Amino acid sequence: MRRTAWLLIVIITTIIATGCWDNLDLERRALVLGTAIDLAPKGEGQRKDDQVEVTMEMPILRLMAAKGGGGGGGRDGAAKELPTWRLTLSGLTVDEAISKAATRAERRLFLGHQKVIIIGEELARRQKITEVLDFWPRYSEGYLATTILLSAGPARDLLAAQPKFAQSVSMFLYEQSERQFRTSRFVKHNLADIIAAVAAGRDILISQAALVPGQGAPELQVSGTGIIKEGKLVGWLDPTETQAAAWITGEFKGGDILALSVPELARMISLKLYKLDTNVRPQFAGDRLSMAVNLDIQADITEKIGGRSNLKAQELQQVEERAGMEIKQRIQQLVTKLQQEYQADTLGFGRKIEQRDPRRWESIKDNWRQVFTQMPVVVEVKVSIRHVGMVS
Repeated sequence: MRRTAWLLIVIITTIIATGCWDNLDLERRALVLGTAIDLAPKGEGQRKDDQVEVTMEMPILRLMAAKGGGGGGGRDGAAKELPTWRLTLSGLTVDEAISKAATRAERRLFLGHQKVIIIGEELARRQKITEVLDFWPRYSEGYLATTILLSAGPARDLLAAQPKFAQSVSMFLYEQSERQFRTSRFVKHNLADIIAAVAAGRDILISQAALVPGQGAPELQVSGTGIIKEGKLVGWLDPTETQAAAWITGEFKGGDILALSVPELARMISLKLYKLDTNVRPQFAGDRLSMAVNLDIQADITEKIGGRSNLKAQELQQVEERAGMEIKQRIQQLVTKLQQEYQADTLGFGRKIEQRDPRRWESIKDNWRQVFTQMPVVVEVKVSIRHVGMVS
């Protein structure tokens, strides 16, 4: 996309205009746009210690300038080479792996404008996320606003994809991650967010990037989230479960579409959720603890299938009730999954208790996972339809 090309030009111009800490000429730098980190495959004769494999994507500026605003994918699904270079290195640590670039690249790597870091599934399950990412906040060129993603499978495979419009995989993934105002099927967290959350002992969700079947070749997708418990990946939420989580945590930015079957009206309705007020509060009754989740949602009807007449006031009320029931059911299923299957408080219920009653939180925090799995969660949802579209 032309936006991608312009963004790369801005990055380069910024480096030229502001200078860098060691004043190294731009012509002698290789700009790293994104990094994939995996457990290195073990070959015959390798050391017994687990090594990490680091794959970095860098633009070949002369090729990018020649291509202009065009993307990497060809017409009719025919893949064309992206104007980028992928360098794969391995070592016992990320720093050791990156240092080996001196033997493979004639330019010095520059990480100061890196857009994404992708962590492979196997590595994320075996090693704490903060340990995997420890190199970047310590590095003098580290960029704490770098977007962090998890890969369903090896992260290196994503950097081999051929996006249809973007000129690099890293820029595609970065721009997709910025589209939260259109959907809550993923969340956006950067390096600083994740380090702070895990250091504080919180469970969190990190967006999943994956290759999905496409026309002629696999295509990239950012959708769903990985569950991080005690710093490690323990499982996945699908896109609809991720939406439900965003509705509770307040990470909803707008744009979610709820496709709703209303059997009593023999119609299929699409609702666009555009405003959502969430109130999550702990309830105390003696030694008993529960959580109340109340959602007040405003929505527009964006599509109606079935029935020739316009919806009457009573029928609109039926749609609202059906939508409330559907959203409530999704949230209840999500809470049950997190409580029973993963014992992971990614919804931040523990923090709500700490804010409301710090003294009570001190008495239960050491046993919070057990308390969390047994805690009743009462969900109430109210949906109000404000607009029905431009119909007579």
